[in-house]
Amino acid sequence: MSCETLTAPPAPVPPGRADPPAPTSSVAPPRTSSLTAWGLGVLLVAYAPVNFTFGSVNVLADAIGRDLSADAAGQQLVLAAYTTAFAATLVIAGRLGDRWGRRRLLLIGGLGVGVISVATAFVPDLTSTVALRVLLGVTAGLLTPQVLATIQSASSGTARTRGLMLFVAVSGASTVVGQIVAGTVAHALPEHLGWRAVQILTGLIALTAVAGLRTVPRTRSSAPLSLDAIGASVLGASLLLIVVPLTIGRSLGWPSWTVVSLLVGVALLAAFWALQRRSERRGTIPVVPPSVLRLTPVRRGLLMTLLFFMTYGAFLYELSAFAQHRYAMGPLGPALLVLGFGIAFIAASLALPRLIPAAGELTMASAGLAQAVILAAIAVLISTGHHDIASLQWALIPLGVAQALMFGPVLKTVLSRAPQWAAGVSSGLFATVQQLGLTLGVALLGGLFWTLAGPEQEHLEHALVTVFWIHVGCALLFVALAHSLRSHRETAPTAE
Repeated sequence: MSCETLTAPPAPVPPGRADPPAPTSSVAPPRTSSLTAWGLGVLLVAYAPVNFTFGSVNVLADAIGRDLSADAAGQQLVLAAYTTAFAATLVIAGRLGDRWGRRRLLLIGGLGVGVISVATAFVPDLTSTVALRVLLGVTAGLLTPQVLATIQSASSGTARTRGLMLFVAVSGASTVVGQIVAGTVAHALPEHLGWRAVQILTGLIALTAVAGLRTVPRTRSSAPLSLDAIGASVLGASLLLIVVPLTIGRSLGWPSWTVVSLLVGVALLAAFWALQRRSERRGTIPVVPPSVLRLTPVRRGLLMTLLFFMTYGAFLYELSAFAQHRYAMGPLGPALLVLGFGIAFIAASLALPRLIPAAGELTMASAGLAQAVILAAIAVLISTGHHDIASLQWALIPLGVAQALMFGPVLKTVLSRAPQWAAGVSSGLFATVQQLGLTLGVALLGGLFWTLAGPEQEHLEHALVTVFWIHVGCALLFVALAHSLRSHRETAPTAE
């Protein structure tokens, strides 16, 4: 996780004190060039393939499976290989950028994403695809924290706010754009070529950003935190052991190894938390500082992030599957279905800083309530059987606006309420929870969707309506958490 603070590490923790004191400034901050509009554009282009990849494979999973003779479990493994490796890498990538320089990590990650994406277009079998997807997740994980950290450390005031909001816009919109582009390309080309062409396109986007990295200022922390390699390794292993069986267990009929893997993963999470508490008591800042999570706004903001991305990722996945199997338009169906939603999401995200410059808890709560109402209306419409791609647009377009207004202020909430010394830690936690939410949403809600749909997809409408009502419940929980934040204004612990 990244740390943008330009101060010395916290002093040792006095006996009996749980929270590390805020660091004191003992190192002069290095001179850093300001982030220009061109530099910000390059950062956002570099970040775009990260979620573009996630969204595109939602649409292409069936085509990949048929081309590589992969069953449903194999297709799910292609999804999980990338997102799990990505989430596990994020926990330490930011601190590597603090030490080695963020632009250097952007170069390594961008080149990796570009080259590996192109290489994936030429794989002969499923095993090679999964292996490359793991490597792709690692390189994307190296890149992602550097984008947010550079925006925070090389800009200030209005420029920083604009950069963060554009980061939010690209984060959500690239997933939708990935589905739209993948569906269009896969429809235009033969099936065995379409999904491969999308991989090449993804790689070219990443390599384009690499070519423009000279416009991005060099930044690093003058007092980088310890890497906490042990904590990062334990967390990464626990995520792997939990997410993989959740993703493919249903397709395999839940063999005994998946249950054992889940139990070991949960045990490792408990061990990880004990390690983090012990590390902080010794006066060092671990990967996930317990003192930061004890701040109610940060803890609830991260929970809201998890809720939002679980339902966001699952929503796009379920819509894609429903459109492909119900509207008989192949991969073009999902692209057309989410087109209006995607345009509305992007437009609202870009306009948010101007329309609602002080967007916060009230904005998020209102938007979450609107999402719950719209999703309930969609569920009712689908349950009646009177629906098609055109008739659903009246609900999906305003839903895109509502989701943009939910997501944008969450990032601001997590970063602004964290102590200054933990700003980078909080941004890394946000990115990790975001990717974990996307993965768990597809694994849990997407898995429930297919279970309810039946082996021959004979109950697709019933499945979609059921999971959408669960989405409504998640939206209402999001609203409750947003309202609760209005009464919590904790600030960072200060040095004594």
